[in-house]
Amino acid sequence: MTSLPTLLISFAIVGMILTIWTVWKKKSNSTFWTFLQYFCGVWFVFSGLVKAVDPIGTAYKMLDYFAAFETTFEGLDNVFKGIAPLFPWLAKYSLGFSITMIVLEIAIGAMLMVGYTRKWTAWLFFLIVFFFTILTGFTFLTGYVPSDANFFDFAKWGPYVKEYMRVTDCGCFGDFIKLDPKISFFKDLGLMVPALLFMWRSRNKHQLWTARTRNIVVGLVTVGSLLLCVRNTYWDLPMVDFRPFKIGSDVRAQKELEASAKIDILGWVLEDTINHVKIKYMEPEPGKITYYKEYTAAKGWKVREQIKTDFYILKDSVKVPITKTKVSDFAVEDGDNGEVTDDLLNEKNYSLMIVAYHLEGEKQTETYTVQDTTWVNDTIVVSVDSIRLQPRVQSVQARKLERLVFVPTPEYAALFQNGVNPLAEAAQKAGWKVYCITTFGDSEVSADFAKKVGAKYPFYRADDKLLKTIIRASPGVVVWKDGVVLDMYHHKHLPTFEALGAKWK
Repeated sequence: MTSLPTLLISFAIVGMILTIWTVWKKKSNSTFWTFLQYFCGVWFVFSGLVKAVDPIGTAYKMLDYFAAFETTFEGLDNVFKGIAPLFPWLAKYSLGFSITMIVLEIAIGAMLMVGYTRKWTAWLFFLIVFFFTILTGFTFLTGYVPSDANFFDFAKWGPYVKEYMRVTDCGCFGDFIKLDPKISFFKDLGLMVPALLFMWRSRNKHQLWTARTRNIVVGLVTVGSLLLCVRNTYWDLPMVDFRPFKIGSDVRAQKELEASAKIDILGWVLEDTINHVKIKYMEPEPGKITYYKEYTAAKGWKVREQIKTDFYILKDSVKVPITKTKVSDFAVEDGDNGEVTDDLLNEKNYSLMIVAYHLEGEKQTETYTVQDTTWVNDTIVVSVDSIRLQPRVQSVQARKLERLVFVPTPEYAALFQNGVNPLAEAAQKAGWKVYCITTFGDSEVSADFAKKVGAKYPFYRADDKLLKTIIRASPGVVVWKDGVVLDMYHHKHLPTFEALGAKWK
């Protein structure tokens, strides 16, 4: 598995090769400055490219940061509390920010490598590294902040606990490699060194070719990276998939494996509720519970957090580390009928999963008419001793009522009516299991939506982050069989069932 040290060594090797070439071509007077330019440039280009294959993933990571910042500033009692509403607004444009940041990162990498406008490049490099350092620093430092405390309430900070961190990873290299925020923070602090050096001695940096050629190279790189980002968001699915639901993944087997993972309790974060003191107590043996003998409840001590190992599985009595993925959270519900997760993963035949993690539309007031009928009874004498009541309609009046219904946008409805539904109907006729999964929030309007678009398959519900991890399209189509992901399609590139059936016979 690729690690950060492996990446850094690779960047250094590429940087050294390019440095030797540049010095040989007599384009540089300083091996040190040239190597530093190439090392940082290659780093930025690679980091940007692995995010450019999936800009939506970076946008989701930005949503995590915006949510954490909103909660933090909302919990303040000073003028900075007014900043909180800014973050939900920024969240609306997270995909645009994601693409901008990725393109900028790749462009800055190219600018460093060719020596484009040295001082301006130095400033851009410094500013973006500073921005990254703020993000990763905030995330890492929240490890010292209990979950019920505010980041800026420094008096409540306690021992570092990994589980306290508000964002689980920085997304620095997308889904290609997950870095712990602590490692990411120190990585960015390390990058601040060359950033400051470039600011201090920008004139020492090499410049390749002529100014016109450098402009053309940077321009082509910028346009190319922008098109790459657009292609992997609006036009099609990511061309490279690093997610746990990628094509070929045995989700059922992975879910069972992750369900068997264990952790050991190493210690505890304890708080003296009388004197408001926090300490970290490490158990003499993992899994043992001995803290209560010395730090008793009678003395005011209580457990704030557990200190645990990472997940592992036992293989031949050896602890093998395992990373829990979003597969662990794969759970699908069928309204009031409970979970259908096992049914879906154990389906032996082919199945077509339609993922719609955002039903685009709005609730509108619909007027409908009901008929109010007034009845009266006529008394009819049958005989001297008996009568019969004969009901009769006295009047019929129309009455208008209103109700809220969900109305999809015409464009989104057309995606189902013209693309998804024909494919789904053909699959159903061929004996495939067909269903749509939407989010818990949208499940309230899924019945209205299905009626409006003419969907003749069941709608289930699941966590929105799970659905966004499965496929980067809404709607998107995933082909399953026996718990294995066989294929997936963006709604702009749906196949005919003839083509799909020929592929998966």
